[in-house]
Amino acid sequence: MKFAKTIPFFIFILLFCQCSNEKSSKNRLIVPENWRTEVLDFPIEFAPKLDYTGFENVCFAPGWGTKGSPEYFSCAFLWVVDENPKLSAKKLELEIETYFDGLMQVVSSSDQNTPIQIPKSKAFFEKVKDNYYVGKLLTYDAFTTKKELKLNFIVNTNYCGEEKKHHVFFKISPQDTEHPIWKKMNTIKNNIVCK
Repeated sequence: MKFAKTIPFFIFILLFCQCSNEKSSKNRLIVPENWRTEVLDFPIEFAPKLDYTGFENVCFAPGWGTKGSPEYFSCAFLWVVDENPKLSAKKLELEIETYFDGLMQVVSSSDQNTPIQIPKSKAFFEKVKDNYYVGKLLTYDAFTTKKELKLNFIVNTNYCGEEKKHHVFFKISPQDTEHPIWKKMNTIKNNIVCK
């Protein structure tokens, strides 16, 4: 029984190990101790409609996959892409819905014990100031709880002239932004300092 619950998690790890070139094989994120990191290349296998060239760096809190943990589903990811994403609140909503719907569908399909229809994700974002967004996502946890899940987002974007890349940095947790996990996530940095 316990083994069956770990299968979707291993599929998730395999998806996040689809590194194909030397340039994207290094994780760009400086993370707290014991956080796990992965790298994906665009196009992302579970979200091919995200039309970017580049890569995504992901990091997971140690309690990411543990139901009831204060770190449950807390993670961050950084997109390093060639194209200007030209983000707006509406475009962020569509891209995050696409990302999570694809991810949860792939994980759910791999779990032979749960052949269910995954509810569609619904995102709500607001631009707070230039290059800074906050938002929420109602989605489904196909990994751990097999229940609906509400995630809070903080998103920063910038153009890095030194490497001629666009950066989109997502911090994500079901915890309220006053929770201590956000203090940890706020220590996560991109190891490329862009002026």
